[in-house]
Amino acid sequence: MKNPNRELKPKIKEAREKRGWTQEYLADIVGLSRGHLNRIENDKHELTLKVARKLAYALGLKVEEL
Repeated sequence: MKNPNRELKPKIKEAREKRGWTQEYLADIVGLSRGHLNRIENDKHELTLKVARKLAYALGLKVEEL
């Protein structure tokens, strides 16, 4: 079975970089540590729906767009 997290994570990084934001900036907006966001983007930590929603909102996207 395909892991949907693997598809979301590069999109999160891409959307963040497209806006010129650092990991620290995005992490601060959504209430994560920079290390936590780094682990999410680099597929070393599971992405929960709650965090995905926060990230999508901060990036001005729908969860479905991530």
